[in-house]
Amino acid sequence: MADINCAALVYIENQQLLLVKVRELEKYYLPGGKIEPGEEPIDAAIRETYEELKVTLERSLLRYIGRVEGPAYPQDATVSLECFVYDGTLKDITENNEITGIRYFNLEDHDQIAPAVLVLIEQLKNGVLSYEK
Repeated sequence: MADINCAALVYIENQQLLLVKVRELEKYYLPGGKIEPGEEPIDAAIRETYEELKVTLERSLLRYIGRVEGPAYPQDATVSLECFVYDGTLKDITENNEITGIRYFNLEDHDQIAPAVLVLIEQLKNGVLSYEK
């Protein structure tokens, strides 16, 4: 069982995965964050994406693809990510709140990607999770 439960946005454009960075941390992770008590994961994904990127996701365009568990970063804990893909287009994303970096990463570029996101990438590559529309 995971120590931290989060909802996360998996957004891939032109074979590149959208990731964000917080403050001085070195690794990038999926947009998203902790699911509040009583909150549905999809609602947490919408709320957290707005808080981090100032983008309002249309609920009808979000699709659940599964749960990923992996090492939390930078804590010594395990994180569970309830992963959603967005079938719409993200426009005008902006660093907001604690976000200090937004980048699209090649799925082969592992150096600056948080460990739980690497688990997700591996599951996408192996067909455990599917991003396809």
